[in-house]
Amino acid sequence: MAGNQSEIKLYQQMSSYFLASLQNAVAATDLMAARLEKHSESGSGADLGDYLSILRRSQFQLLRLAENLQVLSGLSDGTLKLYRETVDLDKLCSDLADSVQALLPDLTVSYRGPDSPCITLCDSERIERLLLNLLSNSILHCEAGCEIRIQLLRSEETFQIVVSDNGSGIPREKMETLFSDYLRRPDLTERGRGAGIGLSVAELIARAHGGFLVVTSEEGHGTKAVFSLPHVYTGELRSYREPRGSRMRGLLIGLSDALGSDKFQKPYL
Repeated sequence: MAGNQSEIKLYQQMSSYFLASLQNAVAATDLMAARLEKHSESGSGADLGDYLSILRRSQFQLLRLAENLQVLSGLSDGTLKLYRETVDLDKLCSDLADSVQALLPDLTVSYRGPDSPCITLCDSERIERLLLNLLSNSILHCEAGCEIRIQLLRSEETFQIVVSDNGSGIPREKMETLFSDYLRRPDLTERGRGAGIGLSVAELIARAHGGFLVVTSEEGHGTKAVFSLPHVYTGELRSYREPRGSRMRGLLIGLSDALGSDKFQKPYL
């Protein structure tokens, strides 16, 4: 019974989040339509781009939520397949840090790795989703001037990817329920909080790869997330998948809860 109540509560919260984002999208669309009607008469439409940015951000938030829910449910019941491919984790992390830094010039996003290929077999799209969810959490707790660090470590049996920041940190009372916070939130429509399932999805992706995710945080002193991924050696089953859409579009979806609407002015399709 308790499980059913939790599921009902989750569905209610998700519905509230969808409605809040859709209302923003509809309102922005209406404003754009009204302005466009006057555009031909007055020749003025300078703020149309602002409305369009709000609309795109709301859409990308819904896409992020839908994708995270798909991973959450699929990995929980074993129906979501991992597409393992040969991946250089050093390049993946370095490229991701550069891309996020380009999006967030007010923050310092740095990467440090072994400066040599770190090859393993994994689902690169899911690993990037894991890292984007960790980065989104860091961005939400950071202000201008803060530093977000990505580090790749290698041992004989595992790779460790560390995402840390010197932001505001996570309150102590939330740490015990960090990976199930989405079941306990009273209001998902609170501005700037997102749906709260990103860390849960990240933890499930880590476990699906035979690894684990550990998050530590001290309020006022930042957060540190350590993702441990075992080496997968030659000879294991490989399957390949073509990447979907542009890299920038994927980044904007993954970080949509943490970015301002000004980042969504261009249509990255």
